[in-house]
Amino acid sequence: MSIYDRDYIRESGSSANSGGPSRWSVVTWLLMVNVAVFVVNNLFFFNPERDLFGLSMRSLESLRLWTPITYQFVHASPWHLLGNMLGLFFLGRILLGMTTPRQVVRLYLLGGLGGGILKLFYNALFGPDAVIIGASASVLAIVTAVATLIPRHRITLLLFFIIPVTLTMKQIVYIIIAINVFTLLFSIGAAGSEVAVIAHFGGMLTGWTFVRFGFHRSKSSPRPPRKRAPGVKNERFGIRVIRNEAASGPRDVGGTAPVGKDEPFVTSDVDAILDKINEHGFQSLSDDERGVLEQSSRKLSERIDRKI
Repeated sequence: MSIYDRDYIRESGSSANSGGPSRWSVVTWLLMVNVAVFVVNNLFFFNPERDLFGLSMRSLESLRLWTPITYQFVHASPWHLLGNMLGLFFLGRILLGMTTPRQVVRLYLLGGLGGGILKLFYNALFGPDAVIIGASASVLAIVTAVATLIPRHRITLLLFFIIPVTLTMKQIVYIIIAINVFTLLFSIGAAGSEVAVIAHFGGMLTGWTFVRFGFHRSKSSPRPPRKRAPGVKNERFGIRVIRNEAASGPRDVGGTAPVGKDEPFVTSDVDAILDKINEHGFQSLSDDERGVLEQSSRKLSERIDRKI
């Protein structure tokens, strides 16, 4: 099990979706808004071209300046909506466990804007000025952000909704890129392509940039450290110091302490990082600290596997 799968990495309230709307997470709110817009748009505002809320150069020239935002919540069909919402549900919750709700919404909107702007430029150069709709760019921004943060995190997918396939987040992103590249190649010269592949690339680039340059980190004041009961020592999230047997020397006659140098398996620098997560949240870690944490998690997992 990776260290990112453990409970203490996640914020305690990030997955509390039970109860009324006041207890919904930001991911649930995004899901509900997308579903509500789909229902309302098809009941009251539907038009075949979907240019009232869809993004295009024509809509911007007509001063429909809301379309760069609204297009991210408009979908062509129930299957179009379902595919995007599944990605948002599963990957959005993972991202929410590593950053703040505000940053999740910000990435969703910025991913949609990045994808929409890139698609507009592509349409201006190669035409035609097709109307862009859908949350694909926004969702792919979230997927890419998660893959950038935890590239080795494994997810089991159901291929054709039947065959279970386990892939790392990095592999999932590579597959998505490959599918979009092939789609783009086969759509060149084809009239009326319905897949906004360029918008997908724009969303993915936005997600990578968002994490790579640290925009996912919260700038809010750090949370106060948790209070401990009197007389209870710092438990370091319940992690014991596991010593590396290979580095341990022979023990003394009493068997209480090794004679040689005993190298801790969970070292002091990892201990300090765990304390930092406890006090300031996972999003406060630097890239170097995340690397140290992931390396320690991998070593610990290998040791446990050998024991088993």
